[in-house]
Amino acid sequence: MPALESYDILLDLTNDLHDPVSIQPLRDYDNQTSRVVMLLPTESLTLILQSGSSYQYAVKFRTKVANVT
Repeated sequence: MPALESYDILLDLTNDLHDPVSIQPLRDYDNQTSRVVMLLPTESLTLILQSGSSYQYAVKFRTKVANVT
């Protein structure tokens, strides 16, 4: 049974590696420029995801890329 209320989701990302990691949205959120966030070692980032929306991010570390949906 579907919920009667919608809830936003907090997505916490923490760089626990020894090198920087970049995070890039793969969807244009009404911005003309693409955004990239660089997380240095031990830094963290919290993303607020609105319910009912679909999100895609590319997490890049050196030559490896992981797509998160």
